[in-house]
Amino acid sequence: MFPSGAWASIPECHEAQASAAVASGVVIEEVKSDDAQLQLLRVTARRGAFMHIYFDENSEADARRYAACLGTQLNLHANELLDQRTGAQLASVVFTADLNYIPARGEKIKTRWVIFTDPKALEGLRPRPMVIKTLPHEQIHDFQSRNGAIAPLWFEEGHATWAGLRITGMLDPEAARVEREERLAELRSANGPVNLSGWGQRKVKRETILRQVSPEDRVQMESDPNFYPKDGSYTFTIDDFETDESMAGARYAAALLMFEGLEQRHGANKVRRWVLDVTQLRPK
Repeated sequence: MFPSGAWASIPECHEAQASAAVASGVVIEEVKSDDAQLQLLRVTARRGAFMHIYFDENSEADARRYAACLGTQLNLHANELLDQRTGAQLASVVFTADLNYIPARGEKIKTRWVIFTDPKALEGLRPRPMVIKTLPHEQIHDFQSRNGAIAPLWFEEGHATWAGLRITGMLDPEAARVEREERLAELRSANGPVNLSGWGQRKVKRETILRQVSPEDRVQMESDPNFYPKDGSYTFTIDDFETDESMAGARYAAALLMFEGLEQRHGANKVRRWVLDVTQLRPK
């Protein structure tokens, strides 16, 4: 499913060499931060695509260690998504040792995914799994939303899982294999139909948002029942939704299999072009 030699061809993403200062087609610069509490690296790839890497004083080593790998991903994403944009900004990341850190949010602030460097953080939120598994998936969503297109959740998550696993597989084939198998295992153990067409008819509990926003946004939410902070990244569990999300894992797998089926029938490049067409459509 993935090129067996990909790992060796991208050594800056290898755990033993992740501190590489440079990577082919990637420029890493120290720039003035727009956040008084964090330092900032700007990582630029081909065609000028870029992302910001924020970090606190206790997380500088990890931020620099993975900067080249994150830049390499920008180029891999552009190839996978047939993304011809010039100077596109992708989602940012924040490396922090503060387990209580809440990322800045706002209409003019690019989404910031938090990567915790404290060893006490949940395994999935630590640097390597976030960089190798989570960011490839989430940057797909950033691309999907570039024109404000609104697609069914099965399409958005199926595409992000399919394409994200392809990127992960180029960085770490074994990690991609394990991730795919874990998703399919949930589908095999599902009790009942996954109902992909009904996926997305859910609502996040208000208290879930309240605990992940700044004190200022919390005050406004408590005074205005209709206010929700726009944009930004949030972390959810099954218990954070008002609807039953016990089938979520199986739905991710089913949506992935739909895209894999389309790939087998029509070829990966036709699937990419179809996704490009769908996500270029602006809502009326």
